[in-house]
Amino acid sequence: MISAPIPKNESKRLQDLHQSGLLDTPQEAEFDEIVKLASILCNMPISLISLVDSNRQWFKARVGLDVSETTRDISFCSHAILQEGLFEVPDTLEDLRFKDNPLVTNNPEIRFYAGMPLVTSGGYRLGTLCVIDRSPGRLTEKQRFGLKVLANNVIKITELRIKNKELYYLTENQKRIISILAHDVRTPLSSIKNIIELKQTNIIDTLDAAEMMEMVSGQLTNTIEMVENIVSWGQQQLQFGSLQLKDFDFYKLVKRVFGTESLKSKAKNNKLINSIPRQTIIHSDERALEFILRNLISNANKFTANGNITVEMQPKGLKTLFTITDTGVGMSPEKAVELLENNSFRSTLGTHKEKGSGLGLMLVKEFIERLDGKITVESEIDKGTSFKIII
Repeated sequence: MISAPIPKNESKRLQDLHQSGLLDTPQEAEFDEIVKLASILCNMPISLISLVDSNRQWFKARVGLDVSETTRDISFCSHAILQEGLFEVPDTLEDLRFKDNPLVTNNPEIRFYAGMPLVTSGGYRLGTLCVIDRSPGRLTEKQRFGLKVLANNVIKITELRIKNKELYYLTENQKRIISILAHDVRTPLSSIKNIIELKQTNIIDTLDAAEMMEMVSGQLTNTIEMVENIVSWGQQQLQFGSLQLKDFDFYKLVKRVFGTESLKSKAKNNKLINSIPRQTIIHSDERALEFILRNLISNANKFTANGNITVEMQPKGLKTLFTITDTGVGMSPEKAVELLENNSFRSTLGTHKEKGSGLGLMLVKEFIERLDGKITVESEIDKGTSFKIII
């Protein structure tokens, strides 16, 4: 038996596979019908939608086979995903790669295999739609074409679901943003209007008006930051409705975000520390990560004075752990847990009494979820806060 080599783009391929939302999910009619049709079309007793994970192949849908997965090293589909098109083995006993494979010598006693790679719009092969027989054979041209069409439909269904999920996030957050805007933008504008009216009617003098305007100034600063968040979020939705996964230099991204936050950090005597090694290349959505970093670093600066704000990263299995840590005022463990639960983003005053809407953190959580990631927070009063993101 000869096991298939690992594809050159394995890490990116696995990232697309995990973001597809297919692995370890219940059987579904749409996919079950595809394997049934493939089995009928090719006149084969076994048909599978097989997803090639890091150490296994897992079957999203299956006909004629009782098991839900096998190890990757013996899988035929791990060979098939290395091909541009259909991978066909007319007789396994005459093929050095498979003649002593346990799937050939034991149950299900494979003698014929044909697998059409499931290729995403980004060009990554998640697995195959395959048909299997216990006798040698060959597919006709019509059967090969039919398998190709059915495999394309597996991907179309999967990618449509991803887009629908993104649309759901968009719709739900639009409602929340409108609610926040209705309150938080109106408040400082109403305050300014009231101060002007009081001054015009001589109810307050110029000094009182100036003092009131100074108080409103903080609200306006928060409002401007909130509107900037909404504009950035809106641009992401309009220009990049679907995630744009690509390679980019994460060190340079952190450096760029630090540049935009440098004035705020200097005003509070905070040191920004980029602990990412130079020329660290990662594969993700650069604009989404920029939005996430900018908001979390800005948030850290809000609650820190005369301290440090550090960005670090380390591998976490097939994913990456990003950590944004500050030495600020911190919060109780109970409040840290509450912060990310049930979208209850309650604002707290910063070290200079800065007030926030919580909108930025809400949108940060949305982007992280769209990247199939998770965010947690650890904090201790008077010692600081650490946001941990696994993507």
